[in-house]
Amino acid sequence: PLLLSRPLPLPLPLPFRNPMPVRMMPGRGRGAVASLALLALLLLASCPTNADAARASKSPAKSEEKLKRREAREARKMAAKKRRKEVRRAEKKRRIVQKVKDLKKEKKKLNAKKIKPLTAKGLKAAQDKMNFMMKKSKGATESIISLNSKTYKRYINNGPRGYYTLLVYTALASEYQCSICQSMHKEMVKLTRATNLTEHDPPIFVASLDYSDGMDIFQELRFRHVPIAVLIPPTNSSKKPDVMQFYKKIPQNFRMGSTGRLGADDFANFIQRNTPVENISIPQPMPKIYKYVGLTIVAVIALYLLVTGLYYKNVLKYRDFTLPYLLLVLIFYAWCAGAGMYNIIRSTNWHGGSPKNPEYFYPGSGSQYIYGSMIVGATNLMVGLSVVLLNSWALPDEGEKAAKSWLTTIARFLFRLLFNPWVVMILVIYIWYNLLGIYTRKNHGYNYGAIPDHELFDSAEFYKKSVKWFKRTLLGKNLFRYYRKGNRAFWRFYRKSLEESISTYWGLASKYFNQRWAIIKPSMMGKLSDFQRLVDENVLGVKDEL
Repeated sequence: PLLLSRPLPLPLPLPFRNPMPVRMMPGRGRGAVASLALLALLLLASCPTNADAARASKSPAKSEEKLKRREAREARKMAAKKRRKEVRRAEKKRRIVQKVKDLKKEKKKLNAKKIKPLTAKGLKAAQDKMNFMMKKSKGATESIISLNSKTYKRYINNGPRGYYTLLVYTALASEYQCSICQSMHKEMVKLTRATNLTEHDPPIFVASLDYSDGMDIFQELRFRHVPIAVLIPPTNSSKKPDVMQFYKKIPQNFRMGSTGRLGADDFANFIQRNTPVENISIPQPMPKIYKYVGLTIVAVIALYLLVTGLYYKNVLKYRDFTLPYLLLVLIFYAWCAGAGMYNIIRSTNWHGGSPKNPEYFYPGSGSQYIYGSMIVGATNLMVGLSVVLLNSWALPDEGEKAAKSWLTTIARFLFRLLFNPWVVMILVIYIWYNLLGIYTRKNHGYNYGAIPDHELFDSAEFYKKSVKWFKRTLLGKNLFRYYRKGNRAFWRFYRKSLEESISTYWGLASKYFNQRWAIIKPSMMGKLSDFQRLVDENVLGVKDEL
């Protein structure tokens, strides 16, 4: 303890200058020797070494750089750990979603009932129902079938049914004062006018059940408000369920909400979403600006005719002034070519589609839009005017006066350059091609006038089978036998006697025609150049004008 409590100077001085052997007493001095050895070890461990001095002599910049590298390494480890965690979480989520989907599929398979095929009696009942609904749809006003309690239970509630039914529970009587019912009925009328839903397979009928005609049905269903629109799908089941039970079994996606301001577009989207029918285009009403423009044009024409009639009081002079007659005839021609009378009789719409994507041509040959008919009429009118211009420009203008200024000369040159017959001919071909394109768009079988043959007659298999069948007949056997014999005999005779003579005559004829062409060629080329000069001078007038 005494030695450990006092610091000793280094190096440690020797206690004896002349060491002499010290005789230790047994049991004494051993603890002091052990203490001195432990002290020496501690002092050696606490002394700084060369490695410690070198480590301390390093610059602080290197230690900071090492610290930064360590931090970057730790950040990379943390980022990788985070990514692995996110991947595990996403994989877990994907597995859960897939498991839910598999469970739903299994549930659908378990809940799906096997549709039994219709018996002869059920098939006859379904056909009778189809015929009744077709007859009612054709005889009903605006193709909307009006149902009562009896017809509702028989043709809608009970199976089997081979058709869809867009059914609206409504109250159109005046005593109920249901404005929403009236507006929905108008939108349904627009839908039935826009397209014939009964042409599809399976057909879609539009029907309505009024409260006054089916009061007991409304009471059983416990409706609190109308109108309510639903889509009744077809079924092969011959069951006759209760009214309330039948309504509850209608899928949720086949119900179209209630008491909302539903339009014809909503009905069309609802049908396209739940049935195989596609591309139901609802015509949109004509914007008011178009009405004002049309009335303005009619007023200007009427005023023009009135002014010209008052100015030319003499009837003979007015008859000589043929411009109004020309305008009226052109308008009438374009109106007839665009089937204007059809638009008046059928009360067709101005255009179809949506306001953002309007359709000017009806997709099919069953109807048309007014804008489409106007475009067709104007196209026919342009073709007719172009033909008239070609006819008039083909004749030389002998009464044209000479130009008095260079501006007139340039104007005439530009006019003839832009409106010469060749440019008009190209324009006529382009317009006519577009007109054929309109017809092809409405009826794809038209194919720009190149109507193809039936695909049966175009197939090679049809011809092979026909020839095979014809060969089996007695007439075919004899004809083919004689054909083969005659073919062999002809080629045998040709090789023996005709081949050499035909080759000789062919060589003589080609030599003769080459000699004659060498004689005729100069005169023929001169006549062609004279004809070209005649065309340039008298028909086109290109040389004189330039």
